[in-house]
Amino acid sequence: MNDYPENDEYTIAKAKKILPYGAIVSLQEYGNREAFIHVSEVFSGWVRNIREHVKEGQVIVVKVISVDQSKHQVDVSLKRVSESDKKRKMLQHQQQNRAQKMLEAASKKLGKSMSVAAVEVQQPLEEKYGGLYAGFEAISQGKCEAKLPKSWLGVLEEFAKREIKPKIAKVRAVLTLKSFAPNGLQKIKEVIASLEGSAKKVRILYVSAPTYYVDVEADSYKQAEKTVAQLAKDLQSLASGSELEASLEIAKA
Repeated sequence: MNDYPENDEYTIAKAKKILPYGAIVSLQEYGNREAFIHVSEVFSGWVRNIREHVKEGQVIVVKVISVDQSKHQVDVSLKRVSESDKKRKMLQHQQQNRAQKMLEAASKKLGKSMSVAAVEVQQPLEEKYGGLYAGFEAISQGKCEAKLPKSWLGVLEEFAKREIKPKIAKVRAVLTLKSFAPNGLQKIKEVIASLEGSAKKVRILYVSAPTYYVDVEADSYKQAEKTVAQLAKDLQSLASGSELEASLEIAKA
């Protein structure tokens, strides 16, 4: 672990002391190293009382704006952290804690120390995937490409599969089907059945004539969108020459 954060980095901090001109916080990911938030970096507007925005003991996300190692000084900002930055970093922090607990449990089961686990498991996973949790995700999917000792693999996989559920991306598209043929209803039913059977995890729901919802599930949004694109191609092929008007578009949020 580095002793100091880098400029522009987002990190987790805990408020230690509130002063009239700012707040002293401890950086949770850097051995509780102290950092300072000047009152001008607490909030974008006028600050009447710092405690209206941060209180002692509160865990917050801050952005590093200055690091002077020679003076052992780190300045951070609260106002420069957007809501999306906050959610992303908090989620990352929670995932890291979960991964650390899984590693501790695996180490205990194998009778190995955390110092050994750090060298044999944590370091290789972080180097390959950029983070311990991302490494555990790869292990849970049976896709780990990091070089880990064989003695660890079975136990790590056991904890990873138990604690990390597969991600499921969902995309909804709007299907429109119109037919002017005497047997139009039958043709529409055939098209719907064909689309549902053309790919895994595709479900078509009736809304009101001529509209249907097509719900697609996949391992990623990119893959789900690819499935919708393929369904749209299949739809045009099925509708061609059958007196059907058909369209399929991803629903707007």
